[in-house]
Amino acid sequence: MSKQKRKDLTDKIKAIHKYIATAKQDENTRNLLTWLSEIEKEINAKKFGLVFEEHREAIDEMLETHTPVLTENKKLFIDNGGQVNFLIEGDNLAALQLLLKTHKGKIDVIYIDPPYNTGNKSWKYNNDYVNKDDAFRHSKWLSFMKQRLLMARKLLRETGVFICAIDDYEYSYLKNLMDEIFSEQNRLGSIVVVHNPGGRQDEKFFPTAHEYMLIYGKNSLKADVNTLQVSDEKISQYINADEYGRYKLRGFRRSGANSRKVDRPNLYYSIFYNKETGILDQGKSI
Repeated sequence: MSKQKRKDLTDKIKAIHKYIATAKQDENTRNLLTWLSEIEKEINAKKFGLVFEEHREAIDEMLETHTPVLTENKKLFIDNGGQVNFLIEGDNLAALQLLLKTHKGKIDVIYIDPPYNTGNKSWKYNNDYVNKDDAFRHSKWLSFMKQRLLMARKLLRETGVFICAIDDYEYSYLKNLMDEIFSEQNRLGSIVVVHNPGGRQDEKFFPTAHEYMLIYGKNSLKADVNTLQVSDEKISQYINADEYGRYKLRGFRRSGANSRKVDRPNLYYSIFYNKETGILDQGKSI
């Protein structure tokens, strides 16, 4: 909705509001004034962002009247010398609600790999598969994600980092939703992960070879993302340094699959070095 259209509608609401206020006041006029206020609030509520039809899940209604409880499976217990890790199996919305009671603001890193909503039978909403023909397919998925992302954010420390894997089906929608929940300023970046170099052959147009990781900090100014230790073996490769720091030299020669001249005869280039002039000369091999 444009700014001008929003103003026009608000002016009309004010005119109706003024007219009703001068009429005889009873239960009907009071209801009309209340409804007008609610409509005006909705019109002015959101000026930019992702808008979708929100859906409630059966688990939402259940959690309003029931508190989730963990039950230990002692057969799966592993003695780790006093160090305790635990795996929660069950509806993740219920698990998140339970964790908020014990771990709110205490989690360093959250990584999730949600259903990708491809339209295949890989994800259920309220116990029903959501297929490609469902008119509310994206809205249901976004409703599903929004509830869980809001809770996950509350679990993070101020220095915490949130990572979500996703593919092209919902990437653009998820990015907008996460910008809204975590704030665009707290988006640390997007990483493209190549997991299938040959590409998915069941794609209709372009075979995709990658997925994404969307990475956000609860507070980008405090996000703890530079503390991973580098191995001594890795450090030993960076034997050169300049004003920007240490670096390593890498060869021009391609390695890996299809790296030989016979594999790529039209993409093979030789490099010649002139000792007298100290100039590199590049020419295509014949």
